[in-house]
Amino acid sequence: MEINNNLKDIKILFIHNTVMWYRKPFFKKLSEIYNIKFIFTHMQASKEIYNVEIPDEIEGMNDVNYSVLKNHFNIAFGAIKESFGDYDILVGGSWDTLSELFETTFYFMVAKLRRKKFVIWREDWAWGVESFKKSMITPLIKLIIRNSDAVIVPGTKHREYFISLGSSPSKTFLMPNVSNMTYKSDYLEKKEFLKEKLKLKNKKVVLYVGRLVKRKGVEYLIKSFKKLHKQRKDIVLIIVGDGNCRSQLESISRGIDDIYFTGQIGNEDLPAYYALCDVCVVPSITYEMGDPWVFILNEAMYFGKPVIATDAVGAAFDMIKNGENGFIVPERDVESLYKTIADVLSDPDLKEKMGYKSKQIIEERFRYGNMVKGFQNAVNYVINK
Repeated sequence: MEINNNLKDIKILFIHNTVMWYRKPFFKKLSEIYNIKFIFTHMQASKEIYNVEIPDEIEGMNDVNYSVLKNHFNIAFGAIKESFGDYDILVGGSWDTLSELFETTFYFMVAKLRRKKFVIWREDWAWGVESFKKSMITPLIKLIIRNSDAVIVPGTKHREYFISLGSSPSKTFLMPNVSNMTYKSDYLEKKEFLKEKLKLKNKKVVLYVGRLVKRKGVEYLIKSFKKLHKQRKDIVLIIVGDGNCRSQLESISRGIDDIYFTGQIGNEDLPAYYALCDVCVVPSITYEMGDPWVFILNEAMYFGKPVIATDAVGAAFDMIKNGENGFIVPERDVESLYKTIADVLSDPDLKEKMGYKSKQIIEERFRYGNMVKGFQNAVNYVINK
C-alpha cells in the first residue's frame, strides 16, 4: 500500500478496551499510515472473554505508540485525561459495561467541546429481549451516535442497526473484521495425528470452535447432531472450547461416543482442527444481544471450509453467500440445522465447491487491506466534512 506522507499530519487518538491477537496487524498497519496513539483501557476483557492474559508490554506491537491504562474502581480515568491531549480525531466508544459507558460519555463530551472529530467504532447489531439496561442506556447511546462525526462498523447488519439509532447513512462506514489465522507447515501432520488419535478414518467431521456459553447456542448443535447421528454413524462432532455451560453440554451429549469435547486449545493448534473438519458450524442465539461477529467464520473460511451459521451471527450476512459457501439457518431451529448439516455432508461435490468459494471470499473481501481501507474512508470523510 502506497502511503501518502501527508497522512502523518493527521493526529489520531484511538481508545479501545483491549488488544486481541487478531487486531495487532491492523493496529500496526494504521501506525504506518497515521500519527496515531492507541489507549487500551480494560485489558482484563481478554481474560474475561477468551481466558487470555495480555501483559502491559504487548508482544507484536513493536513500533506502535500505545499505552495501557490502570483502572480505579474499574474506570480508566486516564482515557478522559488523554481526551484533553493533542489530536485531530478521537476514535472510540464502548458501552459493554457501565464503566465503559461512563468513560465514553466523558471523553466524547471533551472531544466535542474541544471541536475535535469523534468517530465511533462498534460491533453492535441487535439487542435481544427488552431489558432495564437497554431502556436506561439507549437514549444516551443515541445521543452519542447522532453527534458523532462518523461511525465504523464491520458488517451490513451492524450498519442498519446504527442507522436505526440515528446515524446518517453517509457517515456510517463498513470496515470488515479480519482474522490473522495462519498455519505453519506442521498443521497437516497435526491433522493426521488427530485423525488417528480420535479414530476418524472414514468419518465426516462437524466442528464447533468457541466459548461454551449460553449465547453460543451449542446445545442446538448437539441436538441437531444427535438427530443426524441416528441416521448415519460415520459422523463425529468436535467441540473446541470451554466455558460455564460445558458440564450442561456434556450432559446433553451423554450416550453418544462420537461427540468430543477438547477443552480450550491454543491458536497454534486450531489449524489442524479446521483442516480436519468437513463443515464448521456457528449455532449462536440472540441472548441479551446478537453475537456481534464471530471470527470462527473468518478462520474456517480461510481454510476453505463450508460454513453454517444462524441468523443471530453478525458476520453471517456478509461472509456467507447462501448456497454458495455455506448456509444461514434460523437460530434455535434444530430441524433446520440438522437438515442443513445433512445436505452438506451428503454431497461431496457441494462441499468442495463451497470450500473453494469460502477461500475466495476471504481473499477478496476479508484481508487487512480491506479493513484499513474502511478505516481510511471514515477518516477521509471526517477530515473533508
